[in-house]
Amino acid sequence: MASSVQYIDNDEKTTVDTLITILARLRARSFSLMFEYSNRSTDAIPIAHALLDEGYDPNGLSNDLWTQLSDTYVKRAQLSQFLRPTGGSFSRVTVLRGFTPRAPLTWDDVAERFQHLTFLDELARWTRPLYEMLIDLKAKGKTPAPSDRNTASRKQKNLKQLLLARDGQFSVVGGVMEDTGPLPIPAPPNGRATLHVAHIIPFSASNRSPLRVMLSKFAGQEMETLLTGQSINDPCNALLLSPDEHQAFDKFKFGLECQDGHYFLRILVQRGDLPLQVSHHFEGDKLFFGQGPEQVALPSALLCNIQLAVGRVLRASGAAETIDKILEDEDAFNCGNLEGDYGLRVGASYLERELRALQGLDELAIDQQDGIIDSDSEKDLPVTAHVICT
Repeated sequence: MASSVQYIDNDEKTTVDTLITILARLRARSFSLMFEYSNRSTDAIPIAHALLDEGYDPNGLSNDLWTQLSDTYVKRAQLSQFLRPTGGSFSRVTVLRGFTPRAPLTWDDVAERFQHLTFLDELARWTRPLYEMLIDLKAKGKTPAPSDRNTASRKQKNLKQLLLARDGQFSVVGGVMEDTGPLPIPAPPNGRATLHVAHIIPFSASNRSPLRVMLSKFAGQEMETLLTGQSINDPCNALLLSPDEHQAFDKFKFGLECQDGHYFLRILVQRGDLPLQVSHHFEGDKLFFGQGPEQVALPSALLCNIQLAVGRVLRASGAAETIDKILEDEDAFNCGNLEGDYGLRVGASYLERELRALQGLDELAIDQQDGIIDSDSEKDLPVTAHVICT
């Protein structure tokens, strides 16, 4: 039995509503639009659907996709034809209002027409760079930082001290106590650990221009100034987490949502897949940053909500599992464990992505001349406490 949402009615439909409905119906019909990445086939339909349905700025993304799908007169004419239930002019999706089909026209009918259009590969071309953004963001969490490069080391001690001053001696998520100093009596209920500085948006964004471009598209606003220079190491882009929590956060197993200045924990996986300290929380638990002895910039609402939206897209699209396999292949490639045609294909995708990242090296070199260094330097990372992130 068809549900009511399947039928085109006389109500005005926005671009994002129309595209989400079409993509949802294509998924329900098991229609695939495959592209190859790192020797693995990836379906663009569920990724595009999740980007529009769970993304941070679905209206901006849908308008961008619509522009790409209708960038010529012929394409606009095709879209007009298949979206028009009966005769009459059509120039925008919202012109669906007022038309009454002679016979009931379902969204399945529209989806079927859509999948037969000759320019459908434009959807795959639009999806691929955003998919690569997801890979870059998830790559950070693939392998935890080894102990000699953790955030208690000399490189990030200034930022860590700011976060300790902001939040006290405990991680806000999980309530794990920093293990420096004598053991308190009574012992902390959630244990002690050398707390890590976890970037909300990874440090790698500061030297990857394509990643910043796609994050700006995903967010619907310019992200350049928040993701380069000293801003990437501002306390508003960082949390204190235990090592296990840090790894889970980087893998998008949980995120933070900020609404009206209040922070809430959002769980993105089954509770059994969470670190023990995080599993003590419930979905939607309110979190309290800034309880330390000093006033330091709180986590940015914008950056927290973008990171959470990325995690939701990964889960809703099913891309998280495929990306994990791609990153495992890349680890094997970098260790020399992949040979032959398979290794060449994996390596080609990996090297292509890394070469695109080199576009940001000129900018990074300028930053280094100004005293900004990357995460592999032996010098202290510059940090600030004055940048306001909204």
